Amino acid sequence: MQRAIDNRFYRSKAWRKCREAYIKKCGGLCERCLANGIYKAGYIVHHKIFLTEDNYQDPSVALNFENLEYLCESCHNSIHFANSRRYKIEPNGAVTIT
Repeated sequence: MQRAIDNRFYRSKAWRKCREAYIKKCGGLCERCLANGIYKAGYIVHHKIFLTEDNYQDPSVALNFENLEYLCESCHNSIHFANSRRYKIEPNGAVTIT
Protein backbone atom coordinates (compact mmCIF):
# COMPACT_ATOMS: atom_id res chain seq x y z
CA MET A 1 0.00 0.00 0.00
CA GLN A 2 1.40 3.37 -0.98
CA ARG A 3 0.92 6.31 1.36
CA ALA A 4 -0.84 9.36 -0.04
CA ILE A 5 2.07 11.65 0.84
CA ASP A 6 4.39 9.69 -1.44
CA ASN A 7 2.84 11.17 -4.55
CA ARG A 8 2.45 14.68 -3.16
CA PHE A 9 5.85 15.03 -1.57
CA TYR A 10 8.32 12.71 -3.29
CA ARG A 11 7.40 14.04 -6.73
CA SER A 12 7.71 17.67 -5.70
CA LYS A 13 10.38 19.95 -7.12
CA ALA A 14 11.48 20.91 -3.60
CA TRP A 15 12.15 17.28 -2.65
CA ARG A 16 13.94 16.47 -5.91
CA LYS A 17 16.27 19.45 -5.44
CA CYS A 18 16.86 18.64 -1.76
CA ARG A 19 17.51 14.96 -2.52
CA GLU A 20 19.98 15.78 -5.28
CA ALA A 21 21.89 18.24 -3.08
CA TYR A 22 22.01 15.78 -0.17
CA ILE A 23 23.34 12.94 -2.32
CA LYS A 24 26.02 15.29 -3.66
CA LYS A 25 26.93 16.28 -0.08
CA CYS A 26 27.34 12.59 0.84
CA GLY A 27 29.49 11.82 -2.16
CA GLY A 28 27.05 9.13 -3.27
CA LEU A 29 28.00 6.70 -0.49
CA CYS A 30 25.79 4.99 2.09
CA GLU A 31 26.37 6.84 5.35
CA ARG A 32 25.81 3.83 7.63
CA CYS A 33 28.13 1.58 5.66
CA LEU A 34 30.76 4.33 5.53
CA ALA A 35 30.56 4.72 9.31
CA ASN A 36 31.57 1.02 9.47
CA GLY A 37 34.44 1.44 7.00
CA ILE A 38 32.50 0.00 4.06
CA TYR A 39 32.40 1.92 0.78
CA LYS A 40 29.02 1.19 -0.76
CA ALA A 41 26.91 3.30 -3.10
CA GLY A 42 23.83 4.88 -1.59
CA TYR A 43 20.39 4.17 -2.97
CA ILE A 44 17.77 6.26 -1.17
CA VAL A 45 17.61 9.40 0.95
CA HIS A 46 15.94 8.34 4.19
CA HIS A 47 14.10 10.56 6.67
CA LYS A 48 15.24 9.78 10.22
CA ILE A 49 11.96 11.20 11.52
CA PHE A 50 9.50 9.41 9.26
CA LEU A 51 7.23 11.60 7.19
CA THR A 52 3.57 11.58 8.11
CA GLU A 53 0.43 13.37 6.96
CA ASP A 54 1.09 15.83 9.80
CA ASN A 55 4.72 16.72 9.06
CA TYR A 56 5.47 16.17 5.37
CA GLN A 57 4.76 19.84 4.58
CA ASP A 58 7.07 21.08 7.34
CA PRO A 59 10.45 21.91 5.72
CA SER A 60 12.22 21.59 9.08
CA VAL A 61 11.34 17.88 8.96
CA ALA A 62 10.91 17.02 5.29
CA LEU A 63 13.75 19.06 3.74
CA ASN A 64 16.19 19.42 6.63
CA PHE A 65 19.61 17.83 6.00
CA GLU A 66 19.81 17.05 9.74
CA ASN A 67 16.82 14.71 9.29
CA LEU A 68 18.22 12.97 6.21
CA GLU A 69 20.49 9.99 5.75
CA TYR A 70 21.73 8.52 2.45
CA LEU A 71 21.50 4.75 2.61
CA CYS A 72 22.15 1.73 0.45
CA GLU A 73 19.17 -0.51 -0.25
CA SER A 74 20.04 -3.06 2.42
CA CYS A 75 20.52 -0.45 5.18
CA HIS A 76 17.25 1.24 4.23
CA ASN A 77 15.38 -2.05 4.09
CA SER A 78 16.71 -3.04 7.51
CA ILE A 79 14.95 0.04 8.92
CA HIS A 80 11.63 -0.23 7.12
CA PHE A 81 11.17 -3.81 6.04
CA ALA A 82 12.79 -6.07 8.59
CA ASN A 83 9.55 -8.03 8.90
CA SER A 84 8.24 -7.59 5.35
CA ARG A 85 9.13 -9.78 2.40
CA ARG A 86 7.46 -7.90 -0.44
CA TYR A 87 8.22 -4.26 -1.21
CA LYS A 88 9.19 -2.08 -4.12
CA ILE A 89 11.08 1.20 -4.06
CA GLU A 90 10.22 3.38 -7.03
CA PRO A 91 12.89 5.52 -8.75
CA ASN A 92 11.32 8.63 -7.18
CA GLY A 93 11.79 7.14 -3.69
CA ALA A 94 8.17 6.13 -3.12
CA VAL A 95 7.74 2.77 -1.41
CA THR A 96 5.01 0.30 -2.24
CA ILE A 97 4.37 -2.65 0.09
CA THR A 98 2.38 -5.53 -1.37
